Amino acid sequence: MKQTTNRRNKMYKTVYLKKGKEESLHRFHSWIFSGAIAQVDPQIKEGDTVRVLTAAGNFIALGHYQIGSIAVRVLSFDDREIGSDFWRERISSALNMRLAIGIVGNSNETYRFIHGEGDMLPGLWPIYTEKRALCRLIRLGCMFVATKLHRL
Repeated sequence: MKQTTNRRNKMYKTVYLKKGKEESLHRFHSWIFSGAIAQVDPQIKEGDTVRVLTAAGNFIALGHYQIGSIAVRVLSFDDREIGSDFWRERISSALNMRLAIGIVGNSNETYRFIHGEGDMLPGLWPIYTEKRALCRLIRLGCMFVATKLHRL
């Protein structure tokens, strides 16, 4: 995990973890449960991209906030901007992996080209079938992203 000071990301609201609750994130677990959270910035809305800080104030992750037992679904363990470049990189990486293992192409006309958390795109499960992409969106943050995907 990169420990950086990225001024651009100060625009993201912050979620603060309870002491010791960052351990699963050090193992790159992509969910933060509500019981691990000590405090959230005021005005955080469901679907917002948030910075996650440890109890000591150190950056540990960026993710989408949601109301429920899984409070943050991690998008990145690097302190970076979550914008068009981020989504292009993640989607290209997922698609290139499927190309490399032979799922895409040949006579296969139906396949899932992003596997949510497995591709570090939690909640995003698009399926390509019959020359169309169908997308299952299981959280509000991904719904916001999906409205912009056609521009990528």
